[in-house]
Amino acid sequence: MASRSLFLSAFDFGSPQDWQAKSRPLRKAVVLGKLVSIFLFSGRWILAWFLLLVCLAIQFGGVYGFRIETDISKAVFDSIQYKDFPGFVRYALEFLLVGSLAYSLSYLGVYVQNVFEMLWRNTVTVALTGNWLSGKRFYFIERSELVENLDQRLAEDVRNVVNGVFGIFTGCLRVTFTIILYTSLLITKSTPVTYHVFGHDITTRADLLLGAYLSSIIGTGIIFRIGRKLIRLNMRQQHYEADLRFSLVSIRRHAEQVALMVMERVEHLRIASAFSVLVNNYFVQQRMGLIISFASQIISHVQRLLPLALAVPRYMSGRMTYGDIIQTQSVFVTLSSSLTWFMQMYPMYAETSASFDRLFVLVDAIQTPEKAEISLLRDAQDDIVARDLVLRVPEQAEPVLEVQEWTVRAGEKWVITGPSGSGKSTLLRAMAGLSSEGKGQLSLPRERRIMFLPQRPYLPHGTLLDLMLPDRPHSPENRALCAMLLRRFLLPGLVDQLDVGGDWSQRLSPGEQQRFALARAFVSSPDVLVLDEATSGLDQETAAAIYRILLDHPALTLISVVHARDLMMLHSKRLHIAGGVGRVMDNQEPPSGALLSLHRTS
Repeated sequence: MASRSLFLSAFDFGSPQDWQAKSRPLRKAVVLGKLVSIFLFSGRWILAWFLLLVCLAIQFGGVYGFRIETDISKAVFDSIQYKDFPGFVRYALEFLLVGSLAYSLSYLGVYVQNVFEMLWRNTVTVALTGNWLSGKRFYFIERSELVENLDQRLAEDVRNVVNGVFGIFTGCLRVTFTIILYTSLLITKSTPVTYHVFGHDITTRADLLLGAYLSSIIGTGIIFRIGRKLIRLNMRQQHYEADLRFSLVSIRRHAEQVALMVMERVEHLRIASAFSVLVNNYFVQQRMGLIISFASQIISHVQRLLPLALAVPRYMSGRMTYGDIIQTQSVFVTLSSSLTWFMQMYPMYAETSASFDRLFVLVDAIQTPEKAEISLLRDAQDDIVARDLVLRVPEQAEPVLEVQEWTVRAGEKWVITGPSGSGKSTLLRAMAGLSSEGKGQLSLPRERRIMFLPQRPYLPHGTLLDLMLPDRPHSPENRALCAMLLRRFLLPGLVDQLDVGGDWSQRLSPGEQQRFALARAFVSSPDVLVLDEATSGLDQETAAAIYRILLDHPALTLISVVHARDLMMLHSKRLHIAGGVGRVMDNQEPPSGALLSLHRTS
């Protein structure tokens, strides 16, 4: 419980009103700060800081190792120039040893970085999904259509942001250290040289350093100028890829409906259209990437040739050895590559920025305040009470339903009736805290277990035992309880399949799913059961048998929405909705013969 509280508070930004009062750039900065600090200051902060420091130590150690390698490389080529064979063997072995160590550190650094990023991603994902699923925010976001392709944001965008932020951070530190180290080395190699320019002699020792810096700055400016559209293209590509996946998943989820309605051609055209948009953006994205790559290669070739052009005059004048030229070129190229790192990492920055923008939209939506006009209370009483209740929906200006006074006492069996669209489901959603638009007060018993069963049960992938015991151990006692409940709710054929996994929403018929949902509900022994047409997939006799089981629990408070008259008559009280007003009335007692016949047929 403590860890769950930590995760839920990790993305706590204060009240929604205070959050929305901040400017968008400030909100983005706060979200980025939360993403960075959530792992470094979590319950695993010791491991987080240890991995971070090890990663940085490896990065700096690798850079310094390559710096030493340049000195040894100079000695190798100097020994070749002076025909010093023993020196060549010695320096060649040193070069091999130091180079192997430096490259080994680089690969070890990649491994440590991957471990750090995965643990960081896990922390962010758990915390963010905890906030998304708390307080029914996920339902409000879906209903309000505030965020599209939400699954991509929680999976791919979190990964891209974590990997990108850490890669950019460590890259900046490594590059800064490299620039400082290699700049000092290049200064020591810059012996004075005289150039004859338009009849004037110019002596300088800063030409190598200026060449490295100027070529890098000019190259970086060119690349940023060419590739500034890449962020928008990357963001669009992620959006189009997510739309295509959603269309494919939708067909899988509704395969039977598509087949029965012969909608294959329509779905095929829809997928082809989505893919066409994706392909068009992809080609624009690739053309822009090709231009950036071409410009980068030209700049890279210039930076390889430029140090030779600047060092040859020194070599010809005897101020440099052959080893100095090789070392100078290596140092110049390394320094230039470090200076142009910001140009080289532009695609990573573009992808990270696009993913962060999408992730920020999700965090912003979680913090968006919902109008809480209905007062939903949990108090110590055993009754459910509605007073001066007025329910609205976003699409309509006029109230959907008004209930002046409605009290459901413990053990009562209520049915809610009324024509389709009169507000029955809206009332149940308000009781569940899923709709707060309107005014009035709803009081629910705090100490009693209330369970809501919708018309379409939720059956995720897993075994039947997992579905029935999502938060309980699979002990022999609980297993026996599940088997008993399956038989009780007329599903004896599923008893032997408790350990079978799969997509049970596709294997079971709608009626079987509803009976399974009822059996699953009674694992927790509910005190109040609210059914929103939860037996609509059953025939009349089976539905009556199910309600007989429910009525056999005198302490169970039952609230049902049904349309079949025979099922209505099994309840003792009624809330009837007509003309947008809910009125309490006693349910008519059914003829005794009719009730007995229902019991016999069950």
